[in-house]
Amino acid sequence: MNRLAIVLCFFISNVSAQAPYPPSTIITGVAWDTTTRLQFGAGSDQWPMTWAGDDHLYAAWGDGYGWNTNESNDPKRSIGVTRIAGVAPHLSGTDTWGAGPGSSFGKPDALVAFDSKLYMFWVNGDSRFDHDSYSAVSSDSGKTWTLGHERIFRYAPPGFRVRGILQYGKDYAGAPDDYLYIYFGFNRHPDIYLARVRKDDIFDGDAYEWYAYTKPDGSAAWTDSFHRKSVVFHDDNGYLWHVGVSYNAGLKRYLLTKPHFDKHDNRDHILADIAGLGIFEAPTPWGPWSTVFYQDDFLDGHVKFSFFIPTKFISSDGKSFWLAFSGWPEYDNVNFIKGRLIVGR
Repeated sequence: MNRLAIVLCFFISNVSAQAPYPPSTIITGVAWDTTTRLQFGAGSDQWPMTWAGDDHLYAAWGDGYGWNTNESNDPKRSIGVTRIAGVAPHLSGTDTWGAGPGSSFGKPDALVAFDSKLYMFWVNGDSRFDHDSYSAVSSDSGKTWTLGHERIFRYAPPGFRVRGILQYGKDYAGAPDDYLYIYFGFNRHPDIYLARVRKDDIFDGDAYEWYAYTKPDGSAAWTDSFHRKSVVFHDDNGYLWHVGVSYNAGLKRYLLTKPHFDKHDNRDHILADIAGLGIFEAPTPWGPWSTVFYQDDFLDGHVKFSFFIPTKFISSDGKSFWLAFSGWPEYDNVNFIKGRLIVGR
């Protein structure tokens, strides 16, 4: 375990004027405890996570050696999975699987655990480019994976792929229905889209229903036509590769986390200068969204391109949580920091 050098003990967030949605009146800010910062898995990036029925987190990483940083002198893997035991800050990781030499075999997009299995969307190729989502499933706690080699969403244009899966409790406990809610988009794009699918049909692209609009009563209207879908979240400052969405059961709110560019960043660079973090909340997976936190250069100006709030690490009252994030090169690993949500009166 590596505790990073500390500059500040606490800071409380403000919402930048550049935020795409108005400030939340429910969750009015975040207090970050910078003394809690942890770092594991040097040389491996991305790290989308899910909470499985065995009470462990499972995280997928790309282009590296996993949590234990090549302790066994194994070759570098393009994609892999780690089982994370414990509760932050007391964490340990076991690297359960890896595939592909180097960095261009594949990368993880998102994963979810339910019915004692793990399901993953992965990029068959390098995630920096316009590749597409493919399937992967594990029935033995991430030790072996069956990888699909056919595009799931054949009707979608190249590069339009899964960006995140809404995370509920352990083994998807606490979900209000039998659907998975899955977020889609393009790299660097301002728009994010939402679809739902019954759990048994997770890898059947034709079974997906797409968010079309919000009805006057706040419920969502869905369409089975990809071409009639509507944007569910918009930020002119864009994002890279992943969005995280977690249900905060204590506050009964949905939290969306994403990176964003600022006006000085070169969005066309292959490793774009992206370091901003936005946290948003809503009463449903489709909104309406309000801004909890929006800051360019979160913690520092180093590149950060994935942010997740594991539901296992949200306190029962919903106010305390741990944020996981990854980036490049200083954050080419998985990092954790503890935060406290400031709840409005």
